[in-house]
Amino acid sequence: MKISTRGRYGLYFMLALARSYGEHKRSVKSIADERGISDLYLEQIVTNLKRAELVKSTRGAYGGYELNHAPDEITVGKIFRTLEENIVAVEGDDKDTDTERYLWGRIRDALRDVLDHTTLLDMVNHDDDEIDDYMFYI
Repeated sequence: MKISTRGRYGLYFMLALARSYGEHKRSVKSIADERGISDLYLEQIVTNLKRAELVKSTRGAYGGYELNHAPDEITVGKIFRTLEENIVAVEGDDKDTDTERYLWGRIRDALRDVLDHTTLLDMVNHDDDEIDDYMFYI
């Protein structure tokens, strides 16, 4: 499975909003600058998050974006399903045996379980020191 930049940047954006939840609103530009990514590209992603009612925006001097729900109510699965065309752990084909389909189904279910049971709050509260590398291979 590979998550696109669209999914990753959307998750970065949502995590930034979760970290400031209840304190202040954030601009797309400030989050894009923190991550070193294009604010124009991030704005396109945020449009989809807003359409899915995951974020809301306020105009004006004290405006910006904020989460539309508490961080413990928004799952990573909801974010990825909003931004990714398809989340596929393994693409099976018509030559797969029942045994192989069983394995692919278990992998799909495990992935779905992780995505649907990991909230933004879980991620914000996670100790970053436990992660040695950002690239994970099996």
